[in-house]
Amino acid sequence: MRRLFPVTDQTADVTDREAARTHDRTPHRTGGAADREWSLDELAEAYAYPAGETAWLRANMVSTLDGAAHHDGRSHPISGATDMRIFGTLRALADVVIVGAETVRKEGYRPAKAREVFARHRAAAGQTEAPAIAVVSAGLDLDFSVPLFTSPVTPTLLVTGASAPADRVAAA
Repeated sequence: MRRLFPVTDQTADVTDREAARTHDRTPHRTGGAADREWSLDELAEAYAYPAGETAWLRANMVSTLDGAAHHDGRSHPISGATDMRIFGTLRALADVVIVGAETVRKEGYRPAKAREVFARHRAAAGQTEAPAIAVVSAGLDLDFSVPLFTSPVTPTLLVTGASAPADRVAAA
């Protein structure tokens, strides 16, 4: 995996000092990076937001080679295990995960969970146990009895416009 920000060379030779520091979590290698699956903790470090008071917006998506972003209206069928690990890591590090109403309906979206592997990272960043889910919907045609709305760790947010039906606003 290569990070786009900040730019680093993940394939550079490991120095003796670096090898000693990371020996327990990194297979021995010479001449470049070893092929291995990164731990969730390593992914959290790699994708951590830079320190400071600046707000960050991060986007993530998968697509097929021909550019499709879904199959039969769902993104999961075109996602592999690695896609899901990165998605899960980015989601776990976020303050808020923004989701469209159609995705909530089609994918049976559930609230974000507090995950122990990311607890240290979230606590260090001053975040809640789990990210909030923000659902964007013009008509609020949503089932408010599902766990996303009834049992989130962090309250689910609704983002809608002034023209949303009054009865749906009341139901929310």
